[in-house]
Amino acid sequence: IQNLLANLAAGLAGAHDVTVIAPRRSGDASWDSDRRYTVVRAAGWTFWPVLMIAFGWSALLHAMRRPPDIIVCGHVLLGPVCYVLARLFGVPVVAFAYAYEIRAPRMQRLAGWTLRHSTMVVTISEFTRRAVMAHGVLADRVAVIHPAADSRPLLPTAAAAQGGEIAERIILTVARLGEMYKGHDMAIRAMPLVLAREPNARYVIVGDGPLRAYLERLAASLGIARSVTFLGELPAAALDAWYARADVVTLLSRESPIDGGAEGYGLTFVEAGAWGKPVVGGRSGGIPDAVVDGVTGLLVDPTDVGAIADALLRVLSDEALARRLGEQGRNRAVNESSWPNFVAGFQAVVDAALAPPALLGTVGSAGPR
Repeated sequence: IQNLLANLAAGLAGAHDVTVIAPRRSGDASWDSDRRYTVVRAAGWTFWPVLMIAFGWSALLHAMRRPPDIIVCGHVLLGPVCYVLARLFGVPVVAFAYAYEIRAPRMQRLAGWTLRHSTMVVTISEFTRRAVMAHGVLADRVAVIHPAADSRPLLPTAAAAQGGEIAERIILTVARLGEMYKGHDMAIRAMPLVLAREPNARYVIVGDGPLRAYLERLAASLGIARSVTFLGELPAAALDAWYARADVVTLLSRESPIDGGAEGYGLTFVEAGAWGKPVVGGRSGGIPDAVVDGVTGLLVDPTDVGAIADALLRVLSDEALARRLGEQGRNRAVNESSWPNFVAGFQAVVDAALAPPALLGTVGSAGPR
């Protein structure tokens, strides 16, 4: 979410006077000084009600000096702050909705209130669009704009990440280890079946979080600890090296009916496409928007270990298929899932939000679909 909003602000800054209200973080002064837009830092408390007050106060002081024409609510939990500011200055609000935050039972009431009181809502997939409409938001107030990724130069497969042998077949997942619905556990459970036919396969996980210890124990209990590598969080250059090295990128997110967990889109698929890598994704949530089944990757039932292993093995064993999927993914990432397209789609939403009420319903979808 942070990267999406930062890239959006950068893209809009060329034509607009953009101000971003963000929490204080270590090293933020250096980062802020390199932006093409203004960054106002609010106190970075972790207790959400206090953080909202800090955000609201910082935003109000800035808005009194430079009144806004429109307010963008980057997270529904900040909805009350954005709503109050919008009423004070008589301007519209455009809210973002991703997936989990508007489905989680503990956030349902606030999320629904924020969405219904926004002039327009931007979603990242058809799945999230339907979830927003389930909160009572009219269809003509909801736009779908697929997230983007930077298109990087393609490097040879042998462009090495630190350590490891080139003969290894790398299955890569890039996702925080914070929510079970992300599906790291299912990929680990599928690895014994993969290793039976591809003994040089290695499952590499980039990301960290509270589930790491559990996943490490799971791999050990299946006797495959040596074939599963946990790298934690990596800087951009190191992450790029692993994308370049990967034979297939996978994210097996599933929908959780208990806590509302679901993948809103799956930006890792776009990043994999930028590297020309084939992908295997869970057929759930917004992932079918990110992965065109049989074209840019393969979709599987994320709860079926056998289906997961079969899909991974298909890509690992069929060089022509892997190349075709990777090339199509690269083509989509470059021509459709670009930041200029994302910014243009968002600009259409802004134009609709600023339009007279009679014209407000003319934009129900924006950007490449």
